[in-house]
Amino acid sequence: MVEVNDGPDLHEALSKVNSVAIVGATPKEGKIGNLLLKNVTSSGFKGRVYPVNPNYQEILGLKTYPSLLALPEVPDVVVVAVPVKAVPQVLEDAIKKGCKVAVIITSGFKEAGNVEAQKALEKVISSHKIRVIGPNSAGISLMGNKLHASIEVLPEAGSVGLAMQSGAMGGVVISRLKELSSGISFFMSIGNAADVGVEEIFEYASRDEGTQALIAYIEWVRDGRKFLRAGKFLSLHKPLCILKGGRGEKSLKAVASHTGGLAGSYAIFKAAVRKVGAYLADDVDDLVEVCEVLRRLNPIRKGRVLIVSNSGGLAIVTASQLEEQGIELPELHDLLKNKIVDKAEKKFSGSNPIDFGGDAFMHQVVKAFTLSELKEFYDLGILVYVPTAAEGPSDITKAIYQASKEFSIPIIAYFDGEGAREAAKEVSKVVPVVTSSKNVGKAVRALVERYAFITNALNAGK
Repeated sequence: MVEVNDGPDLHEALSKVNSVAIVGATPKEGKIGNLLLKNVTSSGFKGRVYPVNPNYQEILGLKTYPSLLALPEVPDVVVVAVPVKAVPQVLEDAIKKGCKVAVIITSGFKEAGNVEAQKALEKVISSHKIRVIGPNSAGISLMGNKLHASIEVLPEAGSVGLAMQSGAMGGVVISRLKELSSGISFFMSIGNAADVGVEEIFEYASRDEGTQALIAYIEWVRDGRKFLRAGKFLSLHKPLCILKGGRGEKSLKAVASHTGGLAGSYAIFKAAVRKVGAYLADDVDDLVEVCEVLRRLNPIRKGRVLIVSNSGGLAIVTASQLEEQGIELPELHDLLKNKIVDKAEKKFSGSNPIDFGGDAFMHQVVKAFTLSELKEFYDLGILVYVPTAAEGPSDITKAIYQASKEFSIPIIAYFDGEGAREAAKEVSKVVPVVTSSKNVGKAVRALVERYAFITNALNAGK
């Protein structure tokens, strides 16, 4: 494997982007170069945009240049969407021009069995001062700069960074975040990772002030030692949530035909993720939902949880998932029962889970979490709720918003049944939401493990 070049610094190079060149821009509808140019110009980017194509003088109303060398300035980012054979020359031109970052959208390298083309590309990269994202990339989005140089749909702006070895997976995660009223700070599709790998994105996220957490889809790791070092540093400061592509024999083989990488043992990867203190997801849903919980709530030491619900059955199922994760469910102290009834103005059954019954309204159920004495006995509350025809998503959200000002403990909400998706999107504006009882258990366990990881790391450093 060719060694990665030692500069320039990726975060420094992308911290302020004022100009972008799109090599392979075209007026032809349906072409990648056309889509990229449209996405950049329609995303609110205030910088200068330079289409590059020797066959046109103007594209989409923008003056077009025959080559990078003909540009009036050095572009901060070069996006490359030309045939495989033309990529090396474009990269050479970018180097001669003094460009710091190139994003290669072009596919057809080692993921397609064209190993020699990939090696030639890596050789050029390693011997020059330029950082390359790709090839086989879906592009990048830097929401702080309003730059959407990607073939994916325009994301919502937010606080979650995305490091993806699959551009389409990035699109899926962006969609899931949107359903939870969340968005991204940046998106980087690293593709075949000829230069920039997930390890560099870990470093980027650590330094990016607009990023509160990082989600990574990883099929293979370029530099194991750097993965451990950069991943641990990131995890100590911001939640890192990872989904591994390629776990069994068949899926591991599929990795080679997707990004051309060689994925090692999943057991070894799991151990590495645990060592860096990251959360390892099973699927996209818990990847996004657990990340949102970790991003929005502080880690908890003991994991003493109180479940409050309008559905005894669903609350019991949720309690089972928590118990399987080793989470404590202390019974409600007798001194608290009457006080909760007074707060809610409604009686309940059970002692944890608390069941207010199907005729309860949200404004009654959430009052249980406003009792100040709860914090002596519980670290976290779980609201398990089945929406009824008597309440709409806005009513549910309004009730939670008003009560949240008095919550004595942080809470996670879980909705199920008819109207659950609509309620989840609205309520997620106020508190973190998960969409299954299993993900409740995973999220709470992740909060406890994150507390232990940070505490142990700090103690080891003393």
